[in-house]
Amino acid sequence: MKGGMTAALATAVAALGAAFGVAAAHAAAPPIAFVTAATPLSGGGGWLVWSAQTRGGWALMAYHDGRVAQLPVALREQPFDAGVGSDAGGAPVVTFSRCRRVPSVRTVGEQGGPGGALVEPQTGIGCRVRLLELRTGRERALPIPAPRGVSDTTPSMWRGAVTFARHDPAHGDVWQVLTWSAGRPRRLMRLPHGRIPSCPEDPHGCTRPAQGMVAALDRDGAIVTFLWVVRSQGVIGEGAWEVRVDRTDGSAAALAGGGSGHEACPAPMGGPHELEYVWPEPPIAVGPTALFGELYAFSCFQGFAAVLGTHTAARGHAGLGRLEAVALAVARDHGRLYGLVPSSPVAAGGDSPGCEPSAPCAIEQIEMPPIRREARAPFVPFQ
Repeated sequence: MKGGMTAALATAVAALGAAFGVAAAHAAAPPIAFVTAATPLSGGGGWLVWSAQTRGGWALMAYHDGRVAQLPVALREQPFDAGVGSDAGGAPVVTFSRCRRVPSVRTVGEQGGPGGALVEPQTGIGCRVRLLELRTGRERALPIPAPRGVSDTTPSMWRGAVTFARHDPAHGDVWQVLTWSAGRPRRLMRLPHGRIPSCPEDPHGCTRPAQGMVAALDRDGAIVTFLWVVRSQGVIGEGAWEVRVDRTDGSAAALAGGGSGHEACPAPMGGPHELEYVWPEPPIAVGPTALFGELYAFSCFQGFAAVLGTHTAARGHAGLGRLEAVALAVARDHGRLYGLVPSSPVAAGGDSPGCEPSAPCAIEQIEMPPIRREARAPFVPFQ
């Protein structure tokens, strides 16, 4: 990790409160469900949706009107890249992908194991967007134009317009962010994706092509927010990530957050707030605001904390607040914030909190933290 980033984030941790750790205080409401492996969360229109591991694969689950039920869709080999949204009439729907080869999903942190909240789209083949009407249980394919060889993942719909990430051989290993709507079924609108690094320090240029991928995506009326992951020889450490925010009309794009690299346990002189790593979580769109969680590791991978960043469609990096419980993913619906909360500070065999059969995670309502305005600009993971 770059030294400047470590210092800046260490200062932020100190400002958010001394002695960060896994907080014991949780929301007063009982958990909605328990899961034995990590999963993405998505909320909207009175629904909360996630994936749950079963004997035959992963099922798509929902919480609505105080009840938990399995949705009527076929099981999947990996957690669903499902997003709760709305159709053209405003009715609640879920969009997700069906694939010839389902992409892997990785965890937030380093605990390993099955499941996860972040899609690795480069591992999938032939993915197409599906829609499930939540009120009727009807599932159907969306007639999105799809040239031969493309693969579409992480779809999110608002008022009948769906935004998703596409791998198209015509663009190499740089994923495209596209929007389709039934009103203009033959047209796809392209939105700005994240940065792609160059290799100016190498006189021979890049010896391997850069890879820019969308690991999570969400949209609402005004914005699309997504996690952009880059792998390239021009990126320090173990890769780089950006939280991006685009206006849905394509008129503007912004960097909301970012990180790069990794380092082992630092020297003790760094103090209790010296950070080893910051892992990104899937961002969510709420009106004109993007919310994005980050998992902090510090004190030689013995302490962990989760923070919630915010970025509005207006110019600038808006704010940051500490969650009172560590959460590996968040969702928001009807003004309520929900989190995927581990029961153990560190998963077995890993260096970070996680979900496992012996220590499941709870899906529960959590408190929205006080947000303080951030004066610093978002970290740029590479130049």
